[in-house]
Amino acid sequence: MLSILIPNAQEQAINILLNECEALFPEAQIIIATDRYRKGKGHAIRRALSLSTGDIVCFLDGDLDIHPSMINRLLPHLDEFDIVCGKKDPGSRLDRKIPTILSRIYIWIMFRIPVDTQTGIKVFKREALSTWKTNSFAFDIEILYNAKKKGMKMFDIGIEAKTSRRMKLKSIFVTLVESVKIRVGVYDD
Repeated sequence: MLSILIPNAQEQAINILLNECEALFPEAQIIIATDRYRKGKGHAIRRALSLSTGDIVCFLDGDLDIHPSMINRLLPHLDEFDIVCGKKDPGSRLDRKIPTILSRIYIWIMFRIPVDTQTGIKVFKREALSTWKTNSFAFDIEILYNAKKKGMKMFDIGIEAKTSRRMKLKSIFVTLVESVKIRVGVYDD
């Protein structure tokens, strides 16, 4: 069974996304991960994961920048890989392209993770998901880094996506700080 976990930071499109997911995946378990306590996206997804029962788990951002039909692009690759991530084109706008490319280079240098860590769609075999402690949106990096250390096989594939928001300097800073904490083992047991 497929469990689709959708973080909701008061996204206006959440009802549309929920309807689309239900139409495309009528047998799936869909969990809206609301961060009502403002503890962070990683915290909300962790709570949603604890409620999920599927042997395949999908993380899908709630802003409708990525249509849920893109899940079907990732799922077939789970026959060969433990984790499949969407990879979106950084686009032609310099305010998005430069930070995206620099982020991918930075993550590669820090972690040697061979996939795009920040695109808002990922599918996992349940056994590929480890626990994580990061509450911010950098939780993806921690999950993928832990999976890499365990020898899980990863792949990313191009998807269609739009970009409705600008990258915020605060988000870039938080990702840098959190990624350093992950790399030096602050969150290790």
